[in-house]
Amino acid sequence: MLSNTRQNFHHSKLPKPGAIVTVNMGPFVRINTKRKWIVESFPLCNNALPYSFGIHTVNLRALDNGKRATISGFYCEEID
Repeated sequence: MLSNTRQNFHHSKLPKPGAIVTVNMGPFVRINTKRKWIVESFPLCNNALPYSFGIHTVNLRALDNGKRATISGFYCEEID
């Protein structure tokens, strides 16, 4: 059992809301990596405290068909 309240602290840098991103999840990809996504929002809470501290996931919407996904901000790469 986790005994420290910051045991699961995430240092992911989140993209800004409205940013256009691609998702690079490596060989374990479950969504199309060539698809462009727009960052819609961040969930207010993704786990019950004290086991998670901070928001590290983002809500995305695909630009081509409107499909929605929630993934870790670590995998998002902003397009310049």
